[in-house]
Amino acid sequence: MSNYSPIIFNIDLYDLTYSDIEAFFVSEKEETLNLEFKSYPAQGSHNDKENALLKAICGLLNSEGGIVIWGAPVETKDAQGNTSAIGALTPFNTTLDRDRIINKISSLIIPLALGIRVQKLNAPNGDSIFVIEAEKSSQRPHQYKNNYHIRLDGQTKIAPHYLIEAMMKSTDFPLIRGHVRLKRIETDGNNYILYFRKVIYNSSKYINDLNLTFSLISVPGTMIINGNSYNGFYDNSQEIISHGRPITGDFRMLVPLGLLTQNNNEVQIGLSFLGQKSPSRMSTYKYTISNPPLGVVTDENNFIVEKRENTLSSDVSNDSDDDKINSILDL
Repeated sequence: MSNYSPIIFNIDLYDLTYSDIEAFFVSEKEETLNLEFKSYPAQGSHNDKENALLKAICGLLNSEGGIVIWGAPVETKDAQGNTSAIGALTPFNTTLDRDRIINKISSLIIPLALGIRVQKLNAPNGDSIFVIEAEKSSQRPHQYKNNYHIRLDGQTKIAPHYLIEAMMKSTDFPLIRGHVRLKRIETDGNNYILYFRKVIYNSSKYINDLNLTFSLISVPGTMIINGNSYNGFYDNSQEIISHGRPITGDFRMLVPLGLLTQNNNEVQIGLSFLGQKSPSRMSTYKYTISNPPLGVVTDENNFIVEKRENTLSSDVSNDSDDDKINSILDL
């Protein structure tokens, strides 16, 4: 069984204490593929909070496994939809215990979910939080209330059809993620020179992907990659991508000052990627570059006005094909 507690907390699940979780949230923590927060604020019904918990557990079972902290600090989301939490826990008064939680999971998530571990931690006032660990299930796909949930890019979502079909066929797809970061801004007097780094990462420990192709799309200006110039489009491929061996690379964009002004001081970057075993995804970024401070970029969020990372076509299934084509042409 995958044991996530030592990875996340540096201690086994059953050795955790309430003070360990308090200490964990002294600094801001972000949700990840394997870590989800469920606070228990005063407002709202218990049933709604329990429903959200069971969706999260279902998502972990159908994905790579992980931990849910029920009674975490109240979550916040940034402009890009990333969830984080910091500060006081939200313990609650409950008669639930480890066995009752496991029985609820077993009776409400189908098929029967194995590999669930639960630790109930009591606050000094007698209220409680729960830390629940779920392993990647060999009985996937699981459903809760007639929906299949999955953990994608730090969010629990309804599973897209291709993943449900693959799980039913006992076919594992590697989870490939791609990101671009703005690292530095310089100028030569005529152009802004934007320095970026890309990374394409296989988050599945035991499943390699093959024949991965990826493309960079940019507007306006010229990309400089490995000393060569590309006007808006660059593509490449790699035969195999395995966990712990990401595809990385730095590149520059030369954006003429006049062209930037014509483009409302906006710069857009897109990274798309597709493997033999994994579906096509795309990460897109829109930056505003207007009299920026030069040098190292310590926080690219100061420049980002729009970011969508690792989106599948199913994530925008409400768009027509024409909308999708136009959104790519407009990039």
